[in-house]
Amino acid sequence: MKRKVVKRLSIIGILFIIGYVGYLYRYEIMGSYRDKFGWDLPENPRPEGMSTIDWAEMNYSKQMKELAKEYDVPYSYLMALVILECGGDKPAGRRFEKHIKKKLEKVKMGTVNRLENVRASHLNNCDDGCLENLATSWGPFQLMGYKAVALDATVAQLRHEEKAAEIGVKWIAKEYGHFLRKKKFKDAFHYHNTGQRFPLSGRPKTHSPYYVSDGLRYMKEFDKREKNNRP
Repeated sequence: MKRKVVKRLSIIGILFIIGYVGYLYRYEIMGSYRDKFGWDLPENPRPEGMSTIDWAEMNYSKQMKELAKEYDVPYSYLMALVILECGGDKPAGRRFEKHIKKKLEKVKMGTVNRLENVRASHLNNCDDGCLENLATSWGPFQLMGYKAVALDATVAQLRHEEKAAEIGVKWIAKEYGHFLRKKKFKDAFHYHNTGQRFPLSGRPKTHSPYYVSDGLRYMKEFDKREKNNRP
């Protein structure tokens, strides 16, 4: 019995040490993952002790209020999405999706007819670096580069932090704004992450099972803050 207790305590101790060392060297570790997987981490990580919501407000509140008004989408939804997609960081960083690049390569070669609005004719002069940019998500909403085609935008614009935000909201309003106008926020969050509305089964297909529920929770908090700030 004593041996089992000692063994359990030893395992807990080892896990604690690993976790603590991981915390101390978290940015170095993430840096190695960035190099391996093509992640681009923010230059100015959130100050210690500041909540994610406060951080997102500090970086994006003014801009998102302007865009929400211009494109008639809920401010609280945009802010919640900013947290889900980039943690409120500014610059937002980028994520390269290798499987998307493979799909684009098939479109370019003609073995696949298209990827959403992207056809072979859009990729005639697209080299390997161009394909990587199209297969990378950009900006506070982590909009995939290839989605710029449907908006008559360019990847160069998506790489610009301020322009990426506006292009992202424009895409949201055009692609699934009908969910937002009907206040179907579960569908909206799920669509942004998967391209599909929230399943009738109740089991989300998002990369995180809490993506939608966290989004709704963030929305409530931003709505509450806006209500309290009204004169």
